Amino acid sequence: MNTLRNQTAFAFPANLAPLTAVEIEAYARRIRAEAIADLIFKSWVALKSVGTRLQARLAQQRALAELASLDDAMLRDIGLSRSQIPAAVAGLVERPVAAAVNENALTDQVIRLVPRHAA
Repeated sequence: MNTLRNQTAFAFPANLAPLTAVEIEAYARRIRAEAIADLIFKSWVALKSVGTRLQARLAQQRALAELASLDDAMLRDIGLSRSQIPAAVAGLVERPVAAAVNENALTDQVIRLVPRHAA
């Protein structure tokens, strides 16, 4: 069994002196500090990601609860049925680009309900 653990002699090149214990310890401390810094950074990024996803989920739940609290007439006014609420909250309901013709929409002329002299 020829493993590194069983070998007793190492061959060093002539121009490379073996490292001292102080140099090895300094190198180990440096790479340990780099590894800890990398771990802290990756943990912070993961925590921010979880926080962002949690905020998005809470916003979806609030929107779902708010739309579910509307009555059917109000849902119909905004162009939804009760079965479309989850899809609308998830962003899967498409809206037409041009607004549909609405009989209650204002036209170019203003219609006065009260005569001018009475106002």
